Amino acid sequence: MERDVFSEIAVHTGSGSPSLVYQPQVRYPGGEVVGLEALFRWRADTAPRRHSPLAFLPRLSVSQTSQLFFWVVDTAVAEARVLCDWTGWQGLVGVNVEADQLGDPELVPHIERVLASSRWPAQRLALEVTERRQIPVFPSVVRNIHALQQSGVLIAMDDFGEGYASFEYLKRLSPAQIKLPAGFTTGLDRDARNREIVRSLVALGQRLGVQIVAEGVEKAEDAHALREIGLQVMQGYLFGEPRQLEDWAEFLNHGGRLRGD
Repeated sequence: MERDVFSEIAVHTGSGSPSLVYQPQVRYPGGEVVGLEALFRWRADTAPRRHSPLAFLPRLSVSQTSQLFFWVVDTAVAEARVLCDWTGWQGLVGVNVEADQLGDPELVPHIERVLASSRWPAQRLALEVTERRQIPVFPSVVRNIHALQQSGVLIAMDDFGEGYASFEYLKRLSPAQIKLPAGFTTGLDRDARNREIVRSLVALGQRLGVQIVAEGVEKAEDAHALREIGLQVMQGYLFGEPRQLEDWAEFLNHGGRLRGD
């Protein structure tokens, strides 16, 4: 019998417990926190630091990956509901989903149940499709994506331009959001070719009605360059490292803004 996902993670990292931390998406330069991306961490009992999923995700089966996703989306939406009730925050919460989970027959009903139980608007949940595995070309994938989009859930393409991410998927998924990785968003003042690529993607997003988000922003000069190109929403250590829910509640309750200057 296959181990449950947390037993499997413990095999590779040591016994411990799961948790979520959140990294902000910020509207620049105003500093408004418009989104929080939920990031899974495993705190092993024998280690002071938290393990990133990269330490064990490649070893999980498809069914174990689905178990992990369902736990993350359940926890993230429930915690976002608490954060909203505490602070009045009106942003969205993002959750990563592996590409090969998109055809899971339990995907749509599970998300519908968790949104209903937490009274969380579908329009404030973003599923960030990671493409470490190729998106299967199955009718079930198309049905699930359409059902989620019709309910209001946002589909985002994570790390566009890396792995399997391509313009084919841009056409197939019709995402509401594209997230550009650090390889595109850093050093724009020194790399004219990269700057023009980002400029073209921002213009394409505007024509298609797709929001472009810059990830991996760590320096103020990169944020300024991205803003000059026309990119407004950014994420990265310039604006804050991933934090637990309690930290964001305290920050937002004091009218917190992350200007990154």
